[in-house]
Parts: sequence; C-alpha cells; structure tokens
Amino acid sequence: MKKTLTTRLTALALVTVLTSSFASSMAFAESAAATSPTTIKSDMRLAVEKGAVEGYGDNDYRGANEATRAEVVTMINRAANLTKADAGSATFSDLAAWQKQAVANAVAAKLISGFADGTFHPNASVTRQELAELIVKVVTGGQMPKVNENVLNYFKDSASIAQASRPYAAYAVISGIFAPSLDGNFNPTAAVTRDEVAKALKPVLFKVVDILSTNDIHGKIEVGFDKKRNQEQGGIETLGGIVNDFRAVNPKGTVVVDGGDAWQGTLISNTTNGQSVMDTMAQVNYDAAAIGNHEFDFGRDVLINNIKNAKFPILGANIIDDKSGKRVDWTQPYVIVEKDGLKIGIIGFATPQTTTTTKSTNIAGLSFVNPAPLAKELSEELRAKGVDIIMVTSHLPGEQNQKSQEIISELADLANGTGNGTLDAIVGGHSHLRVSGIVNGIPVVEAQSWLYAVGHIQLFVDKTTKKVVSSNASLLETYTNLTTADSKIHQTVEDYKAKISTKSSEVEVVVAEPLTRKSFRYAANGSVERDGATQLGNSITDAMRAAEKSDIAFTNIGGVRADLDKGNLTYGKMFEVFPFGNYNVTGTMTAAQIKKALEVTDKYSNLPAIQFSGLKVEWDSTKPLGEKYSKIALVDGTPIYVDGKFNTERTFKVTTNDFMATGSGDGFTVFGEVKDWKDGAVMLDAWVDYAKSLKAAGKELSVQDDGRDVRLDLKK
Repeated sequence: MKKTLTTRLTALALVTVLTSSFASSMAFAESAAATSPTTIKSDMRLAVEKGAVEGYGDNDYRGANEATRAEVVTMINRAANLTKADAGSATFSDLAAWQKQAVANAVAAKLISGFADGTFHPNASVTRQELAELIVKVVTGGQMPKVNENVLNYFKDSASIAQASRPYAAYAVISGIFAPSLDGNFNPTAAVTRDEVAKALKPVLFKVVDILSTNDIHGKIEVGFDKKRNQEQGGIETLGGIVNDFRAVNPKGTVVVDGGDAWQGTLISNTTNGQSVMDTMAQVNYDAAAIGNHEFDFGRDVLINNIKNAKFPILGANIIDDKSGKRVDWTQPYVIVEKDGLKIGIIGFATPQTTTTTKSTNIAGLSFVNPAPLAKELSEELRAKGVDIIMVTSHLPGEQNQKSQEIISELADLANGTGNGTLDAIVGGHSHLRVSGIVNGIPVVEAQSWLYAVGHIQLFVDKTTKKVVSSNASLLETYTNLTTADSKIHQTVEDYKAKISTKSSEVEVVVAEPLTRKSFRYAANGSVERDGATQLGNSITDAMRAAEKSDIAFTNIGGVRADLDKGNLTYGKMFEVFPFGNYNVTGTMTAAQIKKALEVTDKYSNLPAIQFSGLKVEWDSTKPLGEKYSKIALVDGTPIYVDGKFNTERTFKVTTNDFMATGSGDGFTVFGEVKDWKDGAVMLDAWVDYAKSLKAAGKELSVQDDGRDVRLDLKK
C-alpha cells in the first residue's frame, strides 16, 4: 500500500529534523550541566506537551519502564501524525481496542509488521536497534537510509548489531537518538525505556539545528596520530567527512563555525600565510569563523587580506578602533544564515586577552572589549531583523571542572552576562581545552585544538514559534575510522604538502630522548607542567643565547607549542615546536629587572614558568609574590641577586623574543622598560643552527636537568 502525499511530506519534513547530533554519540555523554539556573524541560515533558505521550491516568509517565511495541507505535503515530488508515485493517488477534488505530497506521506506512501466526505481540519490548529502524523508516519513507556506517566504530560491540539494522543504527547515532561514550557499547538488543523513546521522538517533534564547531586549528590540517589509542586522528579531511555525514542526515539544518586561531602554527600553513587552511575550510563550507589572537601573527595587513579573500565570513564584533571609538571596518560583527526555514544570526567575538597574548605592534590602536554588552546590543539588532536563533562563535576561552562539570572563564562569563533569551548557543576557543555543557540555559562548547575534537551543539526548535525549546552540548571525536575522509579536501592537503615536502623533511639533528614541555620536576610537583625549566625550554634558550652571544636568554613557555619524539628531528618538526615566526631581540637589563622577569607567575599554574639560559636560580613557591627568588646568578657564578642584595655594579646583556620585548606579552611588563632592544636572528633559525652545530660535531640533541632551576620548597 503506497503512502499518501501527506505521509510522504511528513517523511520529508522528518528527514530535515531527524538529524540531530552525534551529541555525544561521537564522544561523551551529552551535557545539560547543573551550571544553569534555568529550568530545563525533560525529553518526556516535551513529548507530553506535544501530545506524543500520555500518562496512565495518574499523571505518571513511567519513564523508566520498558516501552512495549504498542506504546512505541502509538507514540510515533502521534508525533509523526501518520496518515489515518482503516482501523479494521489491523487484524492481529492480540491487539487491544486502543492499539488498533495506531498499529493500522504504522502498518499501512510500512513501518512495522506482525508475525506469521497473525499476532502483533503488542506487549513485547522494543530493542535499541528496532527503535532505530522504526524511527528512521518514518524519516525516510520506508527507504533504506544512505548513511556512513563508520560511525558505528564508536562501539565496542558494533559487530553485534544486526546487518540489516546497521544503516538504521548509524543514521540514528548521527541523529542523536543514542548517546554512548567512546568505546562504549551500543547494546543493540537491549530493551528501550519510555524515556528513551521520548528522546528519540524529539527530532520528529521539533526542527533540529546541528552546530558543528572547531577552534584553534593552528594550521594543523594534516591527519595526526594518537599514540595512546594507536589511531590516526584529526586532519581537515576527517572534519570534512564528519560534516558530510551530518549534512547527509540533516542537509538543511547543519551549521559549521570556527572559533579562531585557524592558520598560525604549521609549516603547511605559515608558508602560505594561512592560505592552505583558508582553502580547505572553504571546501568544508564553513558558515562563519571568529578572529583569534594568532590571526594577527602575520601582521594586520595579512589578516585583512585573508578576511577579504575568504569564502566564508570572518567575524569580530568587539574589535574597536581606538581613534574612532567604533568597530573596525575591515571585519563584520555578524552574519545571518538561513537553515531549514530558520534565520540564524552568528556573532563573532575575539578574546579580550588578545591585548596580552599578541605581539603589540600587530594590534596597535585596537581594543578588544568585553563581549557581553555587545552581545545584548547585537541580539536586539538581530531580533529586529527577524532572526530566530542567535549564536556566538568566538575565541573566548573556557575551563571545565571534570568532577563537578562546572564551566568557568570567559566562555561562561558571556553566558552568565547576557541573560536568558539573548543567546541560544556559544562556541569558544583559545584555552585548547575540552568544554561542553549548559551555562545559564545556554549550550557552550570548546573543542580542544588541532582538529582533535569537534564541538557539537544541538538545538531543538519549535516548528510554530521558532523558539529553542531544548538543547545539548557535546564533543565529537575525530578518529579517522569514525568517518570517511573527504577526498577533495584530502587532495588539496596533499597538493600543499608536496610544495613543502623537501624543506619539511630535512633532518637537522638526531634527538637522543623524547623532549617535552613538561617541567623537569613534573613527577615531584603534583604533575604541574608549567613550573620552571623544561627540556625544550632549555634547548631553545640555549640556542638563543648562543646566537646572540648574550649573558642571559628568556622565552615564554606558551611560545613552545609541541613536544619531540626520539629520532630524526626534521625542520618540519622543529617548526611545529616554534611556529610563530618570532625573532630574537637583545638589550640591556639590570639585576632588579632580571629578578622581576623571573618572578612573573604563569596564569595557568601560578608558578614561575619563564624559560631561561645563562642563569642558575633558587626559589621557593611558598614565598609571597615578588619574593620567591633567593638566589640568581650567571652560570659562571657572577651574582645577580643573592641573599637579598642586587648586583648594582653592572648590567647584563639579555636576549628575549620580540613578543615579550614589547612588555605586553604574557604579563612580562618589565621587558617594556628596556630601551635598547636590537633585532637578531629568527628564533626558529637560531634553534635550527644550534641543532645543525650538534650534528656537525657528531652529537645528538640531548637535554638533561643541569640544575639551573632549583625549587627549594620541594627540597625540604
């Protein structure tokens, strides 16, 4: 029996909305964190309000009870408004009167059938794979769904999913009907509860917007490798595959945004001023991106040119020209896109931290203001333009307590500072952390960095009012076995790799042991990474001091961006460690200024973490700020600060990087006091030359703790 036109249209509408999210189907349990003061309606309550679920006469919906075949069919019949069939056509011998109409409708729509003995088994339970097949058949009009089944590799028991059910299960996972954790079980034959059915009905009852987000790509468009899982991971071709999977299921309701710091950080990107990243992002077909602090690293002219030539909007609503007091004219504050009949406003924000995390000469004359007031103002402006949903993509950092799941930092500040009804979703960046949850009723995400995760916010929108009625936030994994890489993007990356292959593969020296950015005392200090001298910090500052023939060299720990494996050290790998193109500057400092630089504490560890060469120091973390260091001397024993006394008889030749020399980088204001800075070698070149000199002498690069940095309170 063929479906009527009404039923076919219903199915087409459902294709649009049954698309929801990998939610955490691709990573972690979807989050509705307790950080929100807003009353969040349960899936069951939403289903009840939409008339898909009725109680038992006592206002009890028995959510934890296993759902029977008759109950599931009845719920789907109400939610999808199936075409009414002749109730008498349901001739199964074991149906109750209340079950016949819904069963007849479902059978006529070819969603379900009975058994050979003429029974329906209305009180039998429904398994997870059966629910997937039932719901997806409604969406596809009974057709086999065209979907990438690789997503089922998320499950340890993937092989136990019935072959005939696999495409339906994959579609349901991408649609967010099931939300398992990575390497969890799908449990295909487990019975579903009424609560689980209510959740599965949400994409039927509401329009669904899937927001996929990246941040801090830092030029890392090539596929990487997770040593712990022994699995390839990341790469923009993998992202392209995930986006393709979502668009196959939710072609009209998928939004893709980036949270900034997209193109600075790898040889494949920096050699083209980010063009390789821009080109591949265009192939992904991003809807919008925010401006990160490192977007300024190639200079403001390059940023403006990239914005001008980008095939997607790059946004910065809170970047203010100091002279005019107005928003800069080379970027736009927001963009409006239309998805499945919904107008979605996307506002872009930079982090106010840009003023201290970016080379000051590249942002001279600019201010990066608090985004919350602007979010309110622009939200009103967008609502006046008929926008239904308002979201933010930003470089605002977030942090999340793994035990309490509380979210803090600028990401949470924006959510808490705007009030309910202002924003419907917020995407962040900058801190390179995994963050997902609900703050003040608003879903927020930050997806680590390097394309090693993808943020996913799922919005359920009332079809009549076009208001968001429910949402969740989660992270998707980017292991290559979970999707199929986009072949066109893969080829673009390969073409760019070919252009840099000779230089990238040039071996500069052999590394004797793995070199990391972790503190030498990591095992003794409670596993705090940013705590004084590190292997890579020692090597890099030794190279700086050697290149400029200075007494002392300093660099910031945040500028060292990757660890090194044992074995051949190529130019490409060295570039990944030192990608920012900074150069040495050398000037004159007093003993008091040197101590002041050492006393600056890292914002993440609250401990001194400056990397240095040419000194031997002793300090105590229990001492007050500014009084931690008790002994500072050159390696030849010349005192700088010993027993409370400064060496006032001489000054010292000091090398640092041009970022820190401005006095506005990472809080090292003391370097701004120096008036005779002179430019020197590019830092990467100096380090490469240092490595080559070791190779020429027949030596390997090995960095042991030479005692230059002694923390006294750990010696007690």
